[in-house]
Amino acid sequence: MMRRILLLLALVLVCVEVGQGLHALKSGFSSRRIQSLSNPASEEWSEEADQALQQTFRYLGRGRQCFAFTSEDGKYVLKFPRTDIYKTPFWAKALPVRAYREKLEAEHKIREQFILTSFQIAFQELKEQTALLAIHLGQSSSNRFLTVIDSAGCKHRLPLGATSFVLQHKHPLLMKAFSEALTRGDEHEAKNILNALFAVIDERASLGILNRDRSFLKNYGYDGTRAYQIDVGSFFKSADLPFERAREKSIRDSTDPVDEWLTQNAPEMLPDLHTFLFKKL
Repeated sequence: MMRRILLLLALVLVCVEVGQGLHALKSGFSSRRIQSLSNPASEEWSEEADQALQQTFRYLGRGRQCFAFTSEDGKYVLKFPRTDIYKTPFWAKALPVRAYREKLEAEHKIREQFILTSFQIAFQELKEQTALLAIHLGQSSSNRFLTVIDSAGCKHRLPLGATSFVLQHKHPLLMKAFSEALTRGDEHEAKNILNALFAVIDERASLGILNRDRSFLKNYGYDGTRAYQIDVGSFFKSADLPFERAREKSIRDSTDPVDEWLTQNAPEMLPDLHTFLFKKL
């Protein structure tokens, strides 16, 4: 009897290890983790977006808010909001912790509404600045499917009508291009890239839109001419701030980290930043 129990325990441990291994292999991606947000969604987007969504998308990476996949032709990025982070865990539902559960559910609702609002701001007011082509933030009547391949090589067919996503043009990271220009001593190109960053920050600020995520190292793309803010999950507006104060805060919040980085890594570029701030603040 004891032997059977030990064998059963060993089998359970093996299953757990295999499950954890598959989870790690897929970088945590699962269709259950991107179940659609509950609000109604529209499907009004361009012919380019429609054709792009017919491609197969391969796993690109995972952030705090989304799983990202890149198209076969390398021109587009499809992002799925991680809706599982807004769900109440099973243990919180099962245990007699009502007050804690209600507090957790309220916090999840606030976070979910924030990201919904941020995506909508991006699409409605910053479409060009964020390289957005389409958003689908809820459920619709579509009977089409999205095809994605995860990091383990497994193919998933996701019902478009029941999947929340955003579609963007894919651009190389601005910070990579900037660092490479500095490394090869191309000060002219480095200045162009930095000014492109300032321009997109200024465009967003001029609309009174703030950005909660202060990091700039991975949040901006660059196509060789202009910059794009590729992280679209941190935008918000403040009803408590007059427009001019909101504009200045938006610029300050986005350029303070740039100032810190340049001070440590490329102080010769600081005059360009200071000139921009002198003109705008």
